[in-house]
Amino acid sequence: MSKIKSFQFFGFLLLRTILITLALLLFFSMMAGMYYKSEPRGVKTAICDLDHSSLSRSIIFGINSSEMYEIVNYANDYNTIQKLIDEGKIDLGIVIPENTYKNVLNRKPVRILAAVNGTANPIIPKLSVGTLKRIVMTLNMQYGMHIPVESLGVIPNVCHGKEPLLGVSQRVYYSPAMSMESSMLPAFMGLAMQIVSMLIILLALQANLKKVRGLIPSIKYARQIPLKAILIPAITSWIMVGTAISTAFFTTMYIFGVPLPPNIWNTVLIIFMLVLAMESISIFISLNVNNVIILTALLTLIVLPAFMYSGFLIPGEQMAAFPHFIGGIFPLRYYLRSLYLVFNHQMPLSSAYENINILLQFIGAFVLLIIISIAVGTVQRRKIHMKEKLKNMRTEVTPEENV
Repeated sequence: MSKIKSFQFFGFLLLRTILITLALLLFFSMMAGMYYKSEPRGVKTAICDLDHSSLSRSIIFGINSSEMYEIVNYANDYNTIQKLIDEGKIDLGIVIPENTYKNVLNRKPVRILAAVNGTANPIIPKLSVGTLKRIVMTLNMQYGMHIPVESLGVIPNVCHGKEPLLGVSQRVYYSPAMSMESSMLPAFMGLAMQIVSMLIILLALQANLKKVRGLIPSIKYARQIPLKAILIPAITSWIMVGTAISTAFFTTMYIFGVPLPPNIWNTVLIIFMLVLAMESISIFISLNVNNVIILTALLTLIVLPAFMYSGFLIPGEQMAAFPHFIGGIFPLRYYLRSLYLVFNHQMPLSSAYENINILLQFIGAFVLLIIISIAVGTVQRRKIHMKEKLKNMRTEVTPEENV
């Protein structure tokens, strides 16, 4: 018997050591992720070459040679670039206008258009446009190398243009009335939504567990309490939190002067889906863990990686394979992608189908786990009732036995 207890003790220590190691691994990887690579790689880019000249091919060669860009589409016109950005398929669109080479030969300045996704991580448009400007500046310098050195400092400047012949103009895409700052507000609010969603249901279930324990002290886990005591707080919390977050969301947008989209109910639906996804995690954990400190630690381990690896704070292009994978197992990433399309770009709900489908699968998986947990808890509660009943029968003393 002592050997069994010794094995149990060492097994408990080993399990605790592994859990602490995993927690520290997540924490350290999140800190390291903030400094992983100094700039994004593989920014999804589309190019629209309307000039089809040797100069435009040189520009495209410079773009293609840079690690910053991943050319995923060669668009035929400017409208295609805009559509790809609105659908979230690219983060940067580059348009080389007609007669670029002809105008450069005639010493007329030309501006290459960099159309950026305004709802992407702010690091992406800033650095990708900066790199494009460096590529164009290099071409300007190479093109101007035929000018004699003694002529470069001539005043007045009549030997060459007073400004580079090739330049870059930037255009940001999202809802036209949004500024760059206000377009980020929905994403930042989403990061806080998951905390509220999970804590409310956790506190509600713990309160009901405490009440039931007052009647049946042998009950240890929330999964063992009656189904009614689980369903009512779950449904009430979902409606209450979803409504509160939606109201606060649109009120904040109004305060910051962001016009409400015509498809406002699509945004509300996505918010309610995130709340349900986060509550399903919280319910499953709360049903199976009876220690409030451990519960709080687990929720922290869920919220922090979801925040860091959602793709907003740190671009997905910056992440190593492991943190990118970790971010993909949390619903926040798919909520943000859906919100960017439906709210920021005012696209129809069907445009976010792929991400919404992942959210639904996530909810379905945890609902199944919740059902299994409740079924196990129901069996355990019946066993507890039987034990209590047998115990009472044994302790009962009849009047004849007293005599």
